Amino acid sequence: MNKLTKEEKQKELEKYRTLNLATLDYYIESSMLKIKTEDFDSDQHYKSLKPLVEENFEKGRLTRLKQWFRDLTEMMVENEDFEFNKFIKNRTGYDIDIHSKLKKRIERIIKLEKIKTEDEYRDILNIVNNLCQQPTLEKPKLDLLNSMLLDFDNRIRTKK
Repeated sequence: MNKLTKEEKQKELEKYRTLNLATLDYYIESSMLKIKTEDFDSDQHYKSLKPLVEENFEKGRLTRLKQWFRDLTEMMVENEDFEFNKFIKNRTGYDIDIHSKLKKRIERIIKLEKIKTEDEYRDILNIVNNLCQQPTLEKPKLDLLNSMLLDFDNRIRTKK
């Protein structure tokens, strides 16, 4: 791996500071991600992390900021929260894609035109739900995905 120049590192530090702060804002602003108990308040927790992001930025800890971003976005990837990418783009101007691995899995499944596992089924089902919410409907793709879902569903039923 090539070592970054001082300017490149500064640019990356600024990027990951911005991404981490925006991700913390996403957690704070999203009602679905709020947890409040007698001894824990998620809003306060996420707000308390912001000075740590700034501290890591000031100390030039790029690796740590990148790791924090991976850690903070893990739940959005697992829950296939596609709104997060839009939020980050609107808030920061950065066009990131935390779902690229998921997209590659989906492309592989579509290429085979067959769902083989329940995990693949869930992935495709989530993509179909997301596609249905888009303003421009990709009907041929949606039809193919629905056909694959039905085929898998029928195979599971006949096994029982």
